Amino acid sequence: MNSSGKRRIIIFGILIILCLVWIFYIVTPPDGTAEKAFIIKENSDFKTISKHLEEKEFIKSPILFSLYASVTGMKSKVVPGEHTIKQGKGYREILQDLSTLENETEAMEVIIPEGLTVLEIVDRLNKSGIVDRNQFLEAAKSWNTLTEEQQEQLGINKKVKKTNIKFAVEGLLFPDTYYFEKNMKAGDVIHQMTERMVEETKELTIHTDQTPYEMITLASIIEKEALLNEEKRRIAGVFVNRLEEGKKLQSCSTVQYLLEKPKATLKRRDLKIQSPYNTYINKGLPPGPISSPDLPSLKAAADPEVHDYFYFVAKQDGTWSHFFSKTYKEHRKYTQLSGNY
Repeated sequence: MNSSGKRRIIIFGILIILCLVWIFYIVTPPDGTAEKAFIIKENSDFKTISKHLEEKEFIKSPILFSLYASVTGMKSKVVPGEHTIKQGKGYREILQDLSTLENETEAMEVIIPEGLTVLEIVDRLNKSGIVDRNQFLEAAKSWNTLTEEQQEQLGINKKVKKTNIKFAVEGLLFPDTYYFEKNMKAGDVIHQMTERMVEETKELTIHTDQTPYEMITLASIIEKEALLNEEKRRIAGVFVNRLEEGKKLQSCSTVQYLLEKPKATLKRRDLKIQSPYNTYINKGLPPGPISSPDLPSLKAAADPEVHDYFYFVAKQDGTWSHFFSKTYKEHRKYTQLSGNY
């Protein structure tokens, strides 16, 4: 065989190997361990089912999944109804889950809005009969409720664990729609919600010198301060500017976190509450998050807007927007306008 023929064989062999590697990657389940509800409607075609599985991040390739289902004969066994599927499963396991409703439990839809604290989240879960309130709060105080992998991915190091925080999982329970059963173990619920936070943040690139946990802490403050998503990066930039200049954040939201019930307007005595969370008397970030931030807040904290603003104050004109100032003199002008605080 001449050298030209050998070269063609080598190239052909390399192409086959690359093709096999690509197929192996495609059929490997996406990362994640969260359980999600998956509904198959009556008369749904398999192409639509496969596409929805991809959108829900159960599979990577609808085409290969459909081909596998056809070859194995499992395509015709899929039954309509509400299924509960766990991420990380292979094609065969997913098709087995979709082919029966016998193993399904009655999962309740629970919506956890952005900006809630651990106490507010547990009240919602307890009211629905999903978890015992006391057990959940006890589990929420311990770092051991999180897996080592979750702690590593969320930037929870020895320094963080030594800080004086209210709840270890505060800010780590991602706000989203969940499907839970009645009387679940607190640790299982926390794991699922924290895993969702891991999934949502793992693709974020932090453009500051913050750790992932510090970024989430900043995002939790942004969540409570900003009502408009389009202002979140600008507000993040204000806080980063103040941190870099060694100024106190002076965020009212960190003080509200210390109160039993939020106040419409904080009093001077509130701003003097002795706590590491009070950013009116302490420099830097609070020891941990003060709420569960949504994805726009997390993105803002990871990539703040670059500007020269050091202050902001709500306009109180019904637009939910803010005045931004570079100097304290300008800031005072805005705070003295009628209707502002």
